Amino acid sequence: MSNPYTLVFGQPPLELIARTAQAERIISEFSQDHPANCINLITGIRGSGKTVFITQITGKLGMQDRWIIVNLNAQRDLLVSLASKLCSNRILNQIFTEAEINLQAFGIGFSIKGAPIITDIEEALIRMLKSLKKHGKRILITIDEVTNTRDMRIFTSAFQIFLREDLPVFLLMTGLFKHIDSLRNAEGMTFLERAPRTVLSPLNYTEIVKKYSETLHIEQDIATRLASETKGYAFAFQVIGYFLWEHPSDIPRALKDAKEYLYEFAYRKIWSELSRKDKAVVIGIAGSATGEIQQIRNILGYSTNQFNPYRDRLIKAGIINGDTPGFVAFSLPWFGDFAQYMELTGTM
Repeated sequence: MSNPYTLVFGQPPLELIARTAQAERIISEFSQDHPANCINLITGIRGSGKTVFITQITGKLGMQDRWIIVNLNAQRDLLVSLASKLCSNRILNQIFTEAEINLQAFGIGFSIKGAPIITDIEEALIRMLKSLKKHGKRILITIDEVTNTRDMRIFTSAFQIFLREDLPVFLLMTGLFKHIDSLRNAEGMTFLERAPRTVLSPLNYTEIVKKYSETLHIEQDIATRLASETKGYAFAFQVIGYFLWEHPSDIPRALKDAKEYLYEFAYRKIWSELSRKDKAVVIGIAGSATGEIQQIRNILGYSTNQFNPYRDRLIKAGIINGDTPGFVAFSLPWFGDFAQYMELTGTM
């Protein structure tokens, strides 16, 4: 058997732990006859499993005939891409042809005799979606790793129009908190401010123990210790599992390799996206023996009002958690060690 764990971001691994409760809540909302919400913004730090999470949702809804799943590339013209992908489905294309929707102006489909060419992409999509509604179809659009770009704002504004027209469209967007927040606060994006957000929770520790015990054939007490090393971080679960599979008789080596891999292929990118002051606060947290906020503030020389904005931002970014009143802790395994290493090497 090949290694069931993966080192590749976004690739559905052979061994994964589903966030069933969070996924089922979205599926249930979208599946209602008159859904209160047709959009959900999914946030989480890099490697938290956002892509796998939406794949879990689309996989389940896609098994139903009435759902059409369209995955869009955030770097392309999203409206034209949506029209093109809908037309690439043979059955849907027939529906559009019968409705005499001529998309030749966008290089999509073929000429329909007697049907006027539509030159506005929003109008074209409204007509397409209306025809799909008559056939009882629902369209779930997914966009992974969104950023606040002009194309994204144009698409989001058009999506709001589709909702006003009572069209059967649903939207899942994933992204880092700062990118989602920037898009929500952009001019004209008021309706996104009211959109539900799903912050991906850590993986279930019991499930991690179970997976490690079954796939690595190790005792439960060892699996429990290894599960605690992951801190519930999805990418760490995969990386630690991968190297344990490669070195089943040498746990220290496996953990050393996993730590180095996380440093190089996850944490360096996360670190580069922090401001200089955020990095200083992270180093201050790493220098605290207890994680007590008072102690951290003393290390940094910050007042409560100075420290709290950084604390809140780092929690939203998924780097630390504040589950225990008066304390903070890293949400990522060995990230404190990594921060101190970066300080030592002068990489700020």
